[in-house]
Amino acid sequence: MTAQWRPAIVADAPQIAALALAELGDYGEAADLYAERIALSPEGCWVLSAGDAVTGHCISHPWHRLAPPTMHALLGSLPSSADCWYIHDVVVARAGRGTNAVERLLPILDTIAARRGIPVLALIAVGGADAYWARQGFIAAPGGAAGFGADAVYMERPVD
Repeated sequence: MTAQWRPAIVADAPQIAALALAELGDYGEAADLYAERIALSPEGCWVLSAGDAVTGHCISHPWHRLAPPTMHALLGSLPSSADCWYIHDVVVARAGRGTNAVERLLPILDTIAARRGIPVLALIAVGGADAYWARQGFIAAPGGAAGFGADAVYMERPVD
């Protein structure tokens, strides 16, 4: 059975945090941060699941281009004048890789951003993931990755 994306709920936050810590190390966030993001932007937060097991997640929300939120910090609120749909985290556990999970997710995010009139998806690629995101149509943009590590790359792609 192929895992499917479903909307995340606040109760998923502990599993999301555990998966993020396991796969992202220091880039993983605390459960309260994920819970806040889910509460603030439920339409942008998804989990990949097969039954009860969470094997992936996406945390995303409206934001400002070239100015991603600070790591490990609560937002409090979302901007009313967002000009990008910011992908905070996308994680797929090793067991779920090779299933085109992210390729199945990106059209969902495109639809959400387009519905909001937001023209761009944005993210920070770390650990060499910029090559993967480039294959998904993201292009490195100068600036925007300060505070995310020496190998961090801020990337954007137009909403399809």
